Amino acid sequence: MLAPLAPDEWSLDHAAHLLGRAGFGGTPEQIRAFHALGLDAAVNQLLAARDNRPPAPDWTKEPGALKRQTMMEMRPAADPDAKKAAIRDAMREERERLVELRTWWLRRMRSGGQPLREKMTLFWHGHFATSVTKVKSAWAMWRQNETLRENALGNFGAMVRAMARDPAMIRWLDLQQSKVGAPNENFAREVMELFTLGVGHYTEADVKAGARAFTGHRVTPLGQEFVFARRAHDYGPKTFLGKTGNFDGDAVIDIILEQPQCARFIAGRIWEFFAYENPEPGQLDAAAYSLFRGGYELAPFLGELFRSRAFYSPRAMGTHIKSPVEWLVGMCIDLETSLPGQPLLDGVLGQLGQSLFQPPNVRGWEGGRAWISSSTLILRYNFAGFLVGSADPAARKLFARRFAAPVDVEKLAPPPLRAQPDAFAEALAFRLYGSERSRPRTAAAIAEAGRPINDPRARSIFQRLMSTPEYQLS
Repeated sequence: MLAPLAPDEWSLDHAAHLLGRAGFGGTPEQIRAFHALGLDAAVNQLLAARDNRPPAPDWTKEPGALKRQTMMEMRPAADPDAKKAAIRDAMREERERLVELRTWWLRRMRSGGQPLREKMTLFWHGHFATSVTKVKSAWAMWRQNETLRENALGNFGAMVRAMARDPAMIRWLDLQQSKVGAPNENFAREVMELFTLGVGHYTEADVKAGARAFTGHRVTPLGQEFVFARRAHDYGPKTFLGKTGNFDGDAVIDIILEQPQCARFIAGRIWEFFAYENPEPGQLDAAAYSLFRGGYELAPFLGELFRSRAFYSPRAMGTHIKSPVEWLVGMCIDLETSLPGQPLLDGVLGQLGQSLFQPPNVRGWEGGRAWISSSTLILRYNFAGFLVGSADPAARKLFARRFAAPVDVEKLAPPPLRAQPDAFAEALAFRLYGSERSRPRTAAAIAEAGRPINDPRARSIFQRLMSTPEYQLS
């Protein structure tokens, strides 16, 4: 068991840290209310939060097939030009749906009411990395996203089984092509290397046996539903991770879950996402044991992690580089503003390297220091200025006329507060950094802005404080 944080040690800084890591941050009022709950109740609230999600786009109600696929099935006598035009229209519609889908998910993260579930969905999206680039169906990507969300705080074994039946995953890792006598090894390899065990904990013979076990997984062309093609399945005996039998895909997953290495691998991935990289061997051993002993139930495991002393240690607090999605959603929460419009959202996140539903490869996003470069930092700084309505010429030029709803600076920094430099510095440190430890930085920004602090100067102060290395961390 992980050593817990003592209840009397629970502080405002800890509450801000928990909201930032297990969600996307909180306003000062939310942090104070969260702190008042106490550690146990705060964690329980995150785990049991009720959903207030924006409805999914209307087109998700009917899967259908891609119009492009439908056009390809037209009789050979169809007019070639009409067919090409229909295909172009279908592809354009898919691109539009993808942009709409990304915006829908970002809005869920911003104000859906279940920050931890959305944060875990984001984690699993990177873990079971699947890209629309190959899947070519916004509906299939939405369905996978919903499956990840439904299982995000549930049982890890159930999630792996669901992914083996997921239409987007089946296309992404070529299960659709796998059949008796000609098994495709892509999914069998990745289910061990990337999803459950990690490199070096299986053999090539295990990959071959696993591939045979997963033969017969198919997706219906129109309904985009999973079906098991019995005639395509290999019913012969297989030896997998030291066991022999007539295994199917579920049996292979069960054998994987019996390996202590699976619990260690998943506990390590979750630890690095929520706490810090390269956990101490003793901490990782304790976390892996908790996950394994608990039958891979994720909610109790996360509850233990979020109550642990290690989660609030100096190695954890203020050391995580925000991903572009975490940064953008968190910034809108900090500023108590809505998300920008669809085209701008899509463009900024794409330039920063995190287009949702389009990870770069099967390993997902590298994360960490890979998020930061001279160009991405400049873009983050300029976008912060644009969002707060700063007069900074670079921000105005870069995003001119793209989003005409600047932050309500009088709400965030009312004139009476600006007239009290010390109180203003404390309030800004808490709002933007979640800690009074950053008060010297905010005090310096206020002092250099000059007096009186009118709206333009207040916006400039916000931009300056959000254009710091410290603001890129949580």
